[in-house]
Amino acid sequence: MTLSRRAAVLVLSVGLLLVGCSSLSDDPGDDPYTGPTLPARTEAKGENGEWEKGPAHPKDHKPYPYDIYTHCGIKWVEFGGRWRVLDSVFPGAPQVKGDPPSQYSQRLAGHMTLIGPDTANFDAAGMPTMRFVPTERKPPGCR
Repeated sequence: MTLSRRAAVLVLSVGLLLVGCSSLSDDPGDDPYTGPTLPARTEAKGENGEWEKGPAHPKDHKPYPYDIYTHCGIKWVEFGGRWRVLDSVFPGAPQVKGDPPSQYSQRLAGHMTLIGPDTANFDAAGMPTMRFVPTERKPPGCR
């Protein structure tokens, strides 16, 4: 390879590396992620004093106020008329803006969103997204 070909390959390689490792803009305001979109919920109960459990027939991709009773853990929830079990946790970009809940509460107030017929995501301030899937089993009592 001649010197001019080597130089051209080197320049082309560096150019591709720089383009691949940089964004189209150096302005952080151009990032497509707009931040949390759901408001944080407090521990206020529903209109009649009951905990928020969402509707019996939730619509896909619509977040509903939802409270998880944390005394025995957060593995089981009942949402949309079905028992669901914790399947996975997705740390990453927060979906709820606001302060995290008190660590002394037995309720985690957040939002449950039906993502598909077999998947529901729970989001709360200061918490990662938790994915729940349907189960035929019922939760065991506290141990």
